[in-house]
This record gives sequence, C-alpha cells and structure tokens, in this order.
Amino acid sequence: MTSTTKALIAAAVAVLFSAGLIFWQVKARNASAVNLSAEDMSLIAEDQSPQMRARLASDEAARKDFSQDVRRLLAVAEEAQVKGIDKTPEMKRQLEFQRASVLAQNYFEQQGQNGPNISDQEVDEYFKQPGNQERFDQIIKDAKSKDPQLAAQEIPPEQMTMLKQRVGRIYLAEQKATAAGLDKKPSVKLQTMLQQARALAETYAVDHLREKMKATDQEVNAYIASHPELDTEKQQRAKADEVLKRARAGEDFAKLAQEFSIDGTKDKGGDLGWFGHGQMVAEFEQAAAALKPGEISDVVQTKFGFHIIKLEEKRTQNNKDGKPEEQWHARHILIGDQAKADNPFAPPQSSREKARAAVEQEKAKKVLDEIVKRSHVTVAENFQVKMPEQPPPQGLPPGVTPGSQPGQETPEEAPAAPAKPKAGQPASKSPAKPHK
Repeated sequence: MTSTTKALIAAAVAVLFSAGLIFWQVKARNASAVNLSAEDMSLIAEDQSPQMRARLASDEAARKDFSQDVRRLLAVAEEAQVKGIDKTPEMKRQLEFQRASVLAQNYFEQQGQNGPNISDQEVDEYFKQPGNQERFDQIIKDAKSKDPQLAAQEIPPEQMTMLKQRVGRIYLAEQKATAAGLDKKPSVKLQTMLQQARALAETYAVDHLREKMKATDQEVNAYIASHPELDTEKQQRAKADEVLKRARAGEDFAKLAQEFSIDGTKDKGGDLGWFGHGQMVAEFEQAAAALKPGEISDVVQTKFGFHIIKLEEKRTQNNKDGKPEEQWHARHILIGDQAKADNPFAPPQSSREKARAAVEQEKAKKVLDEIVKRSHVTVAENFQVKMPEQPPPQGLPPGVTPGSQPGQETPEEAPAAPAKPKAGQPASKSPAKPHK
C-alpha cells in the first residue's frame, strides 16, 4: 500500500462532499432507547480533535457540556426516527454509502501504510459486477437532485473518473472490513450511530423544527428593549455625532482620528491617501465626492460603521485606461464595532441581527430541552478521557527535548505546548480601509 492509500477514503469523502455529492443520512432501524455508558463516551471522546480531547481530559464542566450535546443530538434523532424520517429510498441509499465510508476508513487505518493496496484493476472489476455501476450513478443523481447548481452543470469526465475510482475503493474496503469483523467493533458502531444521528437530527431540524426556532419581529424588539446595551448602533451614532461636533468646532481632525477611530488608518490620523471611483463603498464615495477641500461631512453610515470624512484635496487624473477620472484625498474617523475591526473577515452584524441570533438561540435551547425530556436517551456525564500525546519536537530524536544534552534525563511528563492556530485560520489584522 502506498503512503497515500490510508487517506484515500478521507479524500474521497472530502471530494464528494465539496462537490455536494454526499448527504449523510440515517439507517432505518427500530426506534429503541440509547444508553451510552462511561466507556462509550470515552471512545467517542477519543475520536475528537487533540485540542478537544485535551479540554475534555482536564475540564469536568467541558465533559458535562459534551455529554449534554451528545444527548441532545441523540434525542432529536430518536424523535425524527419515530416520525419515520429514515424510511425514504433516497435516505437508505445515502445511508449505504455512509456505512461503507465509516467501515472503509477504519479498514485503511487498520492496514496502515504497508497494508495491501486496492488496485485500479480491482475497482474496474467491481463496477463490471451487476448493480454496482447503477449504484454509483444513483449517488450522482441523488446529489444533483439536492443541489440545483450541481444539476445545472456537467461533471468533467476526469473528475467523474476520479470519483468513480475512489467510490469503488470505498465499497471494496467496506467488503474487506466486514470480512475482518470491523463492523462488530464498539468504536465503529459508535461512529456509525453518531453519524446517523447527526444526519437524522439535521434533516429533522430543517424540515420540522426550524420554524419553531425562528424569532419573530416582536420577540426581537422585546429582546432589544430588555438589553439596551445590545443596541450598539445607537451608541455608536451618538458617539459619532459628538466627535463630529468637536471636529467642526475646530479640533485637530488627525488627533481626533487617533483618539476615536477604530480602523487601521488611525495611527496616520485617518489619512486614506488618494482614491478614485469604485475604491470605496458607495455611501463613502458619494459623501467624499460632494465635499470641497477642507470640508467635513455629516456622519456617514456604511456596513463598516459610522464615518466622519474630511476632504483634503481633489484632482482629475487619467486612469489605467487613459481616461480622465476624478480622485480624492481624504481623512476619516471610523466609529463602530471594535470586534469587527479586530476581525475584518467576520461578516458585519447589526444590533438587530445580534438580538435575533440571541432569541433564536434561546428558542432552540428550549425546543431541544423539551425533546430531551421526552426522550429515552441516557448519556454518562462522568467518563475518563486520555490526554493526547505530544508529538516529539521536529528535528530531535525521541527523548531529547530542546536545550537538553544526549544522555541527560528528561522529565517523564512535560507541560503541553500551547495550541497553535488551525491551518488556514486568518491571523488578526488591522482593519483595512473601506472598500467594495
């Protein structure tokens, strides 16, 4: 087996999922009470990320919250099952692929890098057997029925061939896993059960619970009235009006920007430099274009917050196409949500949107708690979780820590290293100037 074979199943699932080709569903089974023991919960915890395992291992409150989340998931799945959500042919077909994926993943993990490979020839032979090509075609058909965007386009032949090879390996690995008895392992049973429960709960929530969890306008109004601190836009507007008065009274605009502005230009006194048409959001550009050099605008609201603009200069200059274009040199003071400024990648959220999210979170919790009360699910809260092992420092042999000499005794237990940001997670940046 090549070094990449172990990851084939994960790659196949990821490719299919990213293309909208997998919709995890739930196996049709008798609705029976679920009772997860402490041993079960320990096995489930072992499947979590190293960061989550470390937290669960050291924090009793985190373990209780984790148990509560699992219980809610299983309770909603149980109620959905009673409603017969898991009986449609499409759901059963999707479940078939789900079960195959879980077993194949475990099979490849058990084999390791040096285990036997599944060849392209074996996959080709698999699809020559009666029903197997139709099974693959149905996966594609089901996916397109759920995703209009996918249905409107043809999957390129090379991608279709790649998907077919990977799906074939999944089903062949499932056969080998079943022959090896992996489907009887407690950990595999738990993985399958939780995947099924998650799919069933999500489907049931969308089709039957979503309306119960929606916040009405009256509920949002009442929430804002009882949480005046949430109406940050009103507070920000009042602050912007006060700063505008000081600017128009003759105070130094650059110093006011340094004191009050929340974006990355504050250290430059709010100086935005020269910009032309289309470089700023429409509201900002229109306000700047209406000013004369030296004038200060009224408070201008954009999706970034409340701006006070001072036009420094104006000029006409040829753009990249050689056509004359009016350009402006301005300063501004931006007053808004500091959290948004600290994370410019986060979508803007108004006070009303925050209130709506809070109301819907409360309603969702109430709906879920009611379902849990009438369910037959029990989940152990007191369970053990092993602290994940720390990998040895890169470039050093096992047993040698940074700063130690070969032959020196090292502590048997070392403090865990601080968690690193996930790959691809954007680092905190200074807010950029407003733009489209």
